[in-house]
Amino acid sequence: MDNVRFVAEEQTLFEMKLRLTHEQQAKTLLVEKLAPLADLYVCDAFAAAHRDQPSLCGFEQVLPSYMGRLFEKEFCTVSQVMEEPVRPCVFVLGGAKISDAFLMMKTVLERGVADQILTGGLVGNIFLTALGKEIGQGSVDFIMKSNYGEYIEKAKELYAQYGEKITLPVDLAWVAGGERQEAALGSVPADIAAVDVGGETAKLYQEAILNAKTVFVNGPMGVFEQAPSEAGTKAVWQALADTEAHTVLGGGDSITATEKYGLTDKMGYICTGGGALIRFLTGEELPVVKALRHGAGLCKN
Repeated sequence: MDNVRFVAEEQTLFEMKLRLTHEQQAKTLLVEKLAPLADLYVCDAFAAAHRDQPSLCGFEQVLPSYMGRLFEKEFCTVSQVMEEPVRPCVFVLGGAKISDAFLMMKTVLERGVADQILTGGLVGNIFLTALGKEIGQGSVDFIMKSNYGEYIEKAKELYAQYGEKITLPVDLAWVAGGERQEAALGSVPADIAAVDVGGETAKLYQEAILNAKTVFVNGPMGVFEQAPSEAGTKAVWQALADTEAHTVLGGGDSITATEKYGLTDKMGYICTGGGALIRFLTGEELPVVKALRHGAGLCKN
């Protein structure tokens, strides 16, 4: 048999258009034909736990169901970060997936989970723009062309309420003539596009990570795929490898950066989930977790 989420209709018709309830998913042909062949259902796909599709949420309605070992480990790891982090707890949020970062940031700040948030990448640039800092017209143009303007207002609101916990870059880097250039805020040329945090910011972030007890990471500091703009990410990732804190890392770009710098074995825990991890950290119960709770009630001791 093939894996879960193999039927194309699950990702289009069932989830996106019909928006079937879990009870309705249990009545799809997929579940009705396969469920009688099984004694129980085990889901080990934490990375897809934010999806609401029949092969993920329908079988639990009719079969005794369990979390797989990997699912259980990932779920418990991220639950500990949200519920009982060893402090100080530092979140490192960067990259370009703005909606995810802002949803997560709001939740961990409101709940008092994060003691400090280190911002980089597009996340940092949006906060700097919200505070009226010069980040280069190229950076601003990218934010506006990508329809991220609404997040400038959200950044203002978050910083007004939780500014003491949000750490912003103090310098930025850009590329000119193929060479890396850096300048402190206030001295950044008006026409550049920032592609990385600067060296002083990297040192500041390294210190915070080395002094932390729990560090959660989602997103790089800049365009780490290219040599002139990777220094910030590389420095922060080295601190993640060197710190004695429990590190939890998730997201495709974060994992790619870890592999690029050969630091996989130095990280405390690397989560396979991207979207699932973000959704979990926004405080939302994942559809597959909800379904598994129902399936667990069908299990016999």
